[in-house]
Amino acid sequence: MLKTICYTSKVKPNIDIMGLEALFNETQAKNNTNNITGVLVKRDSTFFQIIEGQPNLIDILFEKIKTDNRHSNILELVNNPITKLSFKDFNTNYTIIDDLDALYSLQDYLIHLENKDCESKAIFLQIIEDLLSSD
Repeated sequence: MLKTICYTSKVKPNIDIMGLEALFNETQAKNNTNNITGVLVKRDSTFFQIIEGQPNLIDILFEKIKTDNRHSNILELVNNPITKLSFKDFNTNYTIIDDLDALYSLQDYLIHLENKDCESKAIFLQIIEDLLSSD
């Protein structure tokens, strides 16, 4: 059995471009090492992240994420068991999305979400729509 968690948060205003680059590199390296797949999007002052992998590793990682002082206002959108990884072949296992074209690669995850009956589905879909329409 596998697990996915998806959340949004607000980037702390004191994080500069170098701090964000370091965060992205650290996230990618650690998650690849732990066989955690997913995606991290930063758009304006919002982080949007999907993580998926072994349930115990995902739970431990999310607890660390919740205490990370580089962001605030964490809103958990999805916390579900899954049968397959949506991002297994997505670039190098763990990808940082930094352009709008790459956001469209979330389609498999959205299809998976459409098949779930979770109360945050509407919020999740609205956030994706907002990310895609941001200028």
